[in-house]
Amino acid sequence: MTAGQTARRAPVTADTGWSALRRSDEDSGTAALGEGLDRTLTTRGAKPYTFDVAYQTPAPHTLTLILVRGETASEWEVECGDREAEQFNLPAGGSFSARIAPPNRDADGLVLWRLSTVAPEDVQDCEDDITGCES
Repeated sequence: MTAGQTARRAPVTADTGWSALRRSDEDSGTAALGEGLDRTLTTRGAKPYTFDVAYQTPAPHTLTLILVRGETASEWEVECGDREAEQFNLPAGGSFSARIAPPNRDADGLVLWRLSTVAPEDVQDCEDDITGCES
């Protein structure tokens, strides 16, 4: 681009990314640790998903993440301050809830989470961390 030129943009339509941008707001986020997390998310389509969660706190903590789909629930202990997020595998189809009770209302820190689709061949270990898998 030379001086005086203006960048040209494609017209904004639902087909050019706005719907994807709205979905991304639903598929990731942060929460204050003192408020905990209580989200219901939907796994659409046919590809499997990972639910990634990390906690950032000034002091070491271990928190309990509860994943619920239908009548089935699983509890996971997650360490705060890990360099990588913990990943939980979920098959596509239906909704699930992710819950983290706040350690106390004054807890300092953040909960960071993301729901992502993955290729079926990229699923490691158990295909459904809510129902579990037999070893």
